[in-house]
Amino acid sequence: MKALQRQFIIRLLFISIGLYGILLFVFSRLILASLPLIVMIALLFAVNSFAFILVTNTKEKKPRSFVYSYMTVSFGRLIICSAFVFSYALIHRQDARTFALTFFLLYFLYNILEVKAIYSFFKG
Repeated sequence: MKALQRQFIIRLLFISIGLYGILLFVFSRLILASLPLIVMIALLFAVNSFAFILVTNTKEKKPRSFVYSYMTVSFGRLIICSAFVFSYALIHRQDARTFALTFFLLYFLYNILEVKAIYSFFKG
């Protein structure tokens, strides 16, 4: 594993721990919903870490392979996360709206972090 990949994963781990703490506070004190926060954070952490490693390993290859790998990884991440949200919503209908909104916000945040890291990886 390259040093920049390791650095991204460590940074993402600390951000994930911080997000978990914030969401635990919000959903235990302010909104009072029982969501599987640790599962949500762990899934997004694992998927984005794996995606970052796959995409950054294509740096030395042709630009076309980077585009293919990025699009494939993005589509795979979307399918995995959509299946997770859909299955949770089918099982827990009462918290489905809160769960979907929270997961969407986390998904968006993790994607922003990944795109920013990929941009700086290829720029530097």
